[in-house]
Amino acid sequence: MLNLASQGVGSDRRHLSAELTQGRARIAAFGAWTVRDLERIDSEAAAILRALKGAGAATLDLSGLTDLDTAGAWRLQKLVSEIGAARVAIQGASAEQRLLLEEVGRHAEALRSPVKPEGRWSRAVSEGVAAAFTIATDAVRLTAFLGQVTACAGRLAVRPWRFRGTAFVHHLDRSGLRAAPIVILICVLIGAVIMQQGIVQLRYFGAEALAIDLLGVLALREVAVLLTAIIVAGRSASSFTAEIGTMKMREEIDALRTLGIDPIETLVLPRILALIVALPLLTFLADMACLLGGAIMAKVYLGLDWPVFAQRLNASIELRHFFVGMVKAPFAALIIGLVGCLEGLRVEGSAESVGRHVTSAVVKAIFLVMAFDGVFAIFLSASGF
Repeated sequence: MLNLASQGVGSDRRHLSAELTQGRARIAAFGAWTVRDLERIDSEAAAILRALKGAGAATLDLSGLTDLDTAGAWRLQKLVSEIGAARVAIQGASAEQRLLLEEVGRHAEALRSPVKPEGRWSRAVSEGVAAAFTIATDAVRLTAFLGQVTACAGRLAVRPWRFRGTAFVHHLDRSGLRAAPIVILICVLIGAVIMQQGIVQLRYFGAEALAIDLLGVLALREVAVLLTAIIVAGRSASSFTAEIGTMKMREEIDALRTLGIDPIETLVLPRILALIVALPLLTFLADMACLLGGAIMAKVYLGLDWPVFAQRLNASIELRHFFVGMVKAPFAALIIGLVGCLEGLRVEGSAESVGRHVTSAVVKAIFLVMAFDGVFAIFLSASGF
């Protein structure tokens, strides 16, 4: 029989003693097992476990415990797992101690439960399914929100005196007038780049003048409206989400509903209508800016004066090219406004949620605008426009 309490492990304030008889271990716990005693308990347990290595069965006697907290219960559960015996019987515990041990053991087992590594293909499939579900959910949510906004617009058409003209003018200024400088600057640069690259590439074929045709059609049909929509999506969609989301976080929208004020009528509709009016105007400015940038490059690379450039441009483009770009603008504005306001209304009660939904609004708005532009361009080209 091996008695570890007599081999230097025991002391005046020992917490553990053990006996090993014919391959069966008997371990007794004494005193207080609390968080303050864990360091001493660990040192005693290490010595005992080395001597009990290879025990076939074990009994843990807790009748000597005077105090037990959650940390002590966790250490007892760890001791049971470290013994390594095929079977460990616990005896002498009070009802309260046994309940605490069972609760700690249940949570510890949940934490210890091995997580089966997911294979590469199964992970790819699960991520694809999750992405598809998210896209479907967002599509349903956006469609439902469009229905709410349309119903609100119908109510305002019946009662036009409820329309908030001051808010409409305010958002028209912020989303339209204040966005004009950056739209004009970027479109001048892009128009100049398109013209310069067109001249350089077509020079190999002796057709530099056709770069004007390329610029005219491309700028009026696609580039101007797409650049304008992307810039407005970055400015206005993020602004709408941040403003409405902050109000949602501060429970101001709940206060509006309590007062009988419709948040869609007050916050959403003026913003969307302002965008629908502002984006076609900005698109027109973008068209002129792209052509201006192309005229500058035509003067630099080809030596063409403005009257000659305008004459060639007039011969290469038709009015339908201009209208194709202008028709896209209100729909792009509707998409940007819906996404920005919807993401703002989905904000939860934290600043982190505001940032997350602002990012989501910009990404979704730009993606949907580009997808819409591609589908619309293919449809109009197939229709002969």
